[in-house]
Amino acid sequence: KKTSLEKGSTINVSGKEKGGRAIVWGDIALIDGNINAQGKDIAKTGGFVETSGHYLSIGNNAVAKTKEWLLDPENVIIENESVSRTDNGADVEFPKGRGTASDPKKNNTSKTILTNATISQLLTSAQTVNITASKNLTVNSSINIGNNSHLILHSEGKSGGGVKIKEDITSNGGNLTIQSGGWVDVHKNITLGTGYLNITSKNSVAFEKDGRNKERQASEATITAQGTINITGENTEFRLNNVSLNGTDKGINIISRAGNHTHKLTGEINITGNVTINQTSNDKFYKVSHDSFWNVSALNLAENANFTFIKYAQSNSSGTGNDRRSFAGVIFNGLDNNMSFNIAQGANVRFKLKPNERTDKNVLPIRFKANITATNKGSVLFDIYANLWGKGASLEMDTINISGGSKFAIKSHVRNHNAFEINKDLTINATGSNFTLEQSADQYNNMYPKKAINSTHNLTILGGNVTLGGQNSSSSISGNVTINNGASVTLKAYNDAGNASAGPKNITLGNLSVGGELSLVGASANINGNLSVKENAKFKGETQDNLNITGTFINNGDSKINISQGVVKLGNVTNDGSLNITTHAKGNQKSIIRGDIINKKGSLNITNNGRDTEIQIGGNISQKEGNLTISSDKINITQQITIKKGIDGESSVPDVTANLTIKTKKLELTKDLNISGFNKAEIVAKDNSDLIIGNTGSTDAKKVSFNQVKDSKISAGSHNVTLNSKVETSNGNNDAESNNGDSTSLTINAKNVTVNNNINSHKTVNITASENVTTKAGTTINATTGSVEVTAKTGDIKGGIESTSGSVTLTATGATLAVGNISGNTVTITADSGKLTSTAGSTINGTNSVTTSSQSGDIEGTISGNTVSVKATSDLITQSGSKIEAKTGEANVTSATGTIGGTISGNAVNVIANTGSLTVEGAAKIEATRGAATLTATKGTLTTAADSSISAASGTLAINAKDAKLNGAASGNHTVVNATNASGSGSVSCE
Repeated sequence: KKTSLEKGSTINVSGKEKGGRAIVWGDIALIDGNINAQGKDIAKTGGFVETSGHYLSIGNNAVAKTKEWLLDPENVIIENESVSRTDNGADVEFPKGRGTASDPKKNNTSKTILTNATISQLLTSAQTVNITASKNLTVNSSINIGNNSHLILHSEGKSGGGVKIKEDITSNGGNLTIQSGGWVDVHKNITLGTGYLNITSKNSVAFEKDGRNKERQASEATITAQGTINITGENTEFRLNNVSLNGTDKGINIISRAGNHTHKLTGEINITGNVTINQTSNDKFYKVSHDSFWNVSALNLAENANFTFIKYAQSNSSGTGNDRRSFAGVIFNGLDNNMSFNIAQGANVRFKLKPNERTDKNVLPIRFKANITATNKGSVLFDIYANLWGKGASLEMDTINISGGSKFAIKSHVRNHNAFEINKDLTINATGSNFTLEQSADQYNNMYPKKAINSTHNLTILGGNVTLGGQNSSSSISGNVTINNGASVTLKAYNDAGNASAGPKNITLGNLSVGGELSLVGASANINGNLSVKENAKFKGETQDNLNITGTFINNGDSKINISQGVVKLGNVTNDGSLNITTHAKGNQKSIIRGDIINKKGSLNITNNGRDTEIQIGGNISQKEGNLTISSDKINITQQITIKKGIDGESSVPDVTANLTIKTKKLELTKDLNISGFNKAEIVAKDNSDLIIGNTGSTDAKKVSFNQVKDSKISAGSHNVTLNSKVETSNGNNDAESNNGDSTSLTINAKNVTVNNNINSHKTVNITASENVTTKAGTTINATTGSVEVTAKTGDIKGGIESTSGSVTLTATGATLAVGNISGNTVTITADSGKLTSTAGSTINGTNSVTTSSQSGDIEGTISGNTVSVKATSDLITQSGSKIEAKTGEANVTSATGTIGGTISGNAVNVIANTGSLTVEGAAKIEATRGAATLTATKGTLTTAADSSISAASGTLAINAKDAKLNGAASGNHTVVNATNASGSGSVSCE
């Protein structure tokens, strides 16, 4: 019933090497004497002392010299020492009964009171003191453990009991162990320095103020120690409320392996050193369901501190259920819808979250409901994981404010659900700091078919470095996105490199306004609304595959579009800044410009570097100044458009220069292309290739017009130009004299030039080919007020060449030059090294004169002019039916040898064979209508065939030859035949 160890008494179980065991027990145990259980080294080989009872009293004189002292009552309350002890009286120790036989005194089994002074004194003599209660153990007064001692507080937790710390426990290196079969509540400070705090509880553990009102300053409750807090029971809680945790050395680890466990963190939390909260469970999804709640108003970390919060449902089991179980997620409520993170330099916060894989509920397991504020220079990372079916996070706050050089990131690895749902209009300000919201890959090689970010709400970014999107998934933000000056934003949607079958990824946006800096990166980007880039802002569209801007693109800043392996699709574009568009299309990809482009400032480059790929242009392009360059292997004009210098509604500035260069291998014309007003406009072959303008074989050929362009060029350098379309230059006002200062000439330069359709120039046409010029029958090259010059090695001119008031000059430096219909004021055809052929039925007509010069000639058509000179340094043949006609002057036909089969006529006619014979075939006719007709073959034979006719009705007919065989008719007003030998059956007469 009652055991007493009186003052001055001693129990000694000490040994020379090891201490022994001493156990003092009773329903009532009164300890006020000495118990010794020493060994050679008390810290290592000291013994064990247990004093236990339903009611246990430790007096001030009690001393236990031992390695470990266990105190084991039913209930223990540790109080301050009273002025006079009143707990030894009979009425206290035996409060029940009258002391009679029928009603004896009974001890108080419900309560044991220990004084803090007694415990502190015991700890100076014993290395370990173990206080055990079967029900409740309450610390109502402060305890000093000492420097090297170990205090164990143990409650079996019977009848709903546990351990409650209501006053401070202090030490400078001592250890505190709390073991509870029930709960543990810590309401005050535990400061152990680098000593260990180890708590094991089968129920909930709380660090919070006592009572209903939990409000206090976090600095009022400090936990300083290293060690582990293990919460082993199911359906339990861990609560932190307005507290400071200092995890010294190895830090404080708060661990629960239970499936159903809830964290409730509330108020202000201060962290120094290293603190980890970890609930990791391998149970199936329906056994891991309790949510945790972050009701923290402020999380504050000192320099180089680390705080880690892990809630991780590790199992990949998934399914549905008709119950109220949740996801084992985390709800971030904050306090009054606000939560802040004050993370000092070198400090880190990490949340590692993986809810269960339940799939049937519409709500999301991770919910950010409070506005976020982060300051100072530390970093915060929310890392959200999932297996195949786990869900993502919802952002339900209004604002995210990151400042002071902080790094704040929310990352997700969710697969078959959207990683982030933004459910309200959101404003992000990361001025001087960094904020990231992204989906990224984890260690598993699975596809990410859903979106990284999904939102129909407005997003405003006020400042700082902000990254949004997915490394393996698409995103959609269909509300208005506004990026203010001072914000540098990256929006990304990369393809899944490990799963090509997952399909292309893209970021889809609504209206987009950029006042700071924006980079669109990843696979593809679709801007379904308008894009506005403000003055001094920067926009970079640097995607891999595609960039589509459906609405109007207004650029007043610095914009660069660079598509590494794809194309761009644009609507209306207005540029008043700096704009460059570069694509690298592949396969059959096509860049499409659907709307109008108005470039008000600087040069504009639209470049597609993909092989055998296409830019389609369906809108007008206006260039105020600088150089406009459009470059692609294929350019297709899909609508009738105008590319022009000048902006509608703005007065023109005469001294402003604007040039156009179209670089392509093929310029297709579904509709007409009008090029207007440029100082210089050139269509040039791309990448040392051939240039084709117009669609091959088209029966409805379209037209390229150069209107009021001072210098119009089509060139292919050392390669070929083929013109299937009509090409036209004009001065825009039918000014035949072109006094407006616009020289609307056309220059074509290539290795080979093939003209399959009409060319019409207001002024001159200059075609230069290092090899061949070919024109198709039925085509016309026309210079309305200027001249036409064609220079080539060889020429095959089946079509017509016309100059109404200027000259036509054809020059072939090679073997052949074949011409069709040629007309001009003066016509000069030169083939000094080759053969000149005029085709049957063709006409070479020079209003003033025609001059041909060739090595040899074969004239089948008509050559006509006021004066005509046909010269061949070798053979010259005029075929039957051909005609050489000088309408008002001389017709001079000169060659080394000549064969005349057609008609030669003029006021005066000279036909000369310088070194060989001259033959006038049957039905040929040489006629001088007003002057002399002279035929000369002084070094050869001059032969006229029967039915030939030579006449000079009003002048002298002179025949000069070494030998003359005159079988045809020859007559003149005066006839002279100078021949060494003359013969023939023809008629030679004087009229």
